[in-house]
Amino acid sequence: MIAGAGPVGLYSAFLLVRAGHPVVVLEQHPELAADMRASTFHPATLDLLAQGDLADALVAMGTPAARWQYMVHGTRQRAVFDLSVLSDLTAHPFRLQCEQFRLTRLIVERLRGEPLFDLRLGCTLTGIEDGPDGVTVQARDASGEVAFAGEWLIAADGGRSTIRKALGLRFEGGVFPRTSITLVLDHPFHDREPELLGVNYVWTERAHYSLMRIRDLWRFSYSPDPQQTVEEALSEPVAQAHLQAVFPRRQPYRILQRNYYTLQQRCLDDFRVGRVVFAGDAAHLNSPAGGMGMNSGIHDAHCLVEHLLPVLAGGDERLLDRYARRRRTIAREEVQRLSARNYRWHRETDPERRRAIWQRLQDIVNDPARMREFLLDSSMLRSRQRELEID
Repeated sequence: MIAGAGPVGLYSAFLLVRAGHPVVVLEQHPELAADMRASTFHPATLDLLAQGDLADALVAMGTPAARWQYMVHGTRQRAVFDLSVLSDLTAHPFRLQCEQFRLTRLIVERLRGEPLFDLRLGCTLTGIEDGPDGVTVQARDASGEVAFAGEWLIAADGGRSTIRKALGLRFEGGVFPRTSITLVLDHPFHDREPELLGVNYVWTERAHYSLMRIRDLWRFSYSPDPQQTVEEALSEPVAQAHLQAVFPRRQPYRILQRNYYTLQQRCLDDFRVGRVVFAGDAAHLNSPAGGMGMNSGIHDAHCLVEHLLPVLAGGDERLLDRYARRRRTIAREEVQRLSARNYRWHRETDPERRRAIWQRLQDIVNDPARMREFLLDSSMLRSRQRELEID
């Protein structure tokens, strides 16, 4: 059984069904999510998805960005990172900008009609019993109270995980002091700003923004005034004011979507509790700076199923403890470390600290060896390499 029909849960289901195992996916919402939350697929993730023949179709639905950059707004100061230097290590030397819901829809389409795949939308978990030989889940759907039983339960039900709470597990960590707002616009920024790339992290004089292209749409992200309520920060006047401050024009911008994110960094003590195994945001949360959250969740799913398949074939269930060690170590020492650094870099306003960061960025882009090392981290190729070294 799998709780959660996001990218992590459905990719886990895809791998298990492809290996010949029946799966039921329980999702509390009546429809698959179609928001603009995660939008970056890194090279390491695309390489994994290619193993299931998912990558090419996903690439066709998004915008590849082989080069991305840090910028200082209103100047020609740039630090450009070129992922082509990793072409010998990955079949996908680019960041793909594509909404996560396109992956979930692609997986469901690939599994449509597959008798081993049972997707239950609008099914809310209400209880769980974890026994020595299996797990029973109580739930509620349109027909009333229902129950499901299985050998294992994969908890991929997100940052507010019902399963994590039902088991009374600690989710240690904290909240970053600055939150984030993302606006989705169909304005052709690339026509007005020729130096823009597909992915841009930008300092203004006293603040910051990021601008990322997905086909003909752009995601504009910034930190709101900490004194504002969520409603104020998301309001039309405030959103327009942030846009006009950096890209002034006479007409208001047409905002297609707006989202508000509370940024957290948390991690479970153990990703396995009995016959319940956690993955993705249900197991760990990090700053979205650098786009590592969804990607690390997909890596969790791949590693989890890789360890679960031999267990389902009669192998030692302690293999899943190795999964937990591997992915918790990567979450803490790689993903959270790098995303927290990105958070600090993007939001730095102190002039002296900014100068030090900018000099570091220039040193990296001007040294091919350092550029390669830096991109091994940001592409998540190094974390995948390290995962395999953890026993």
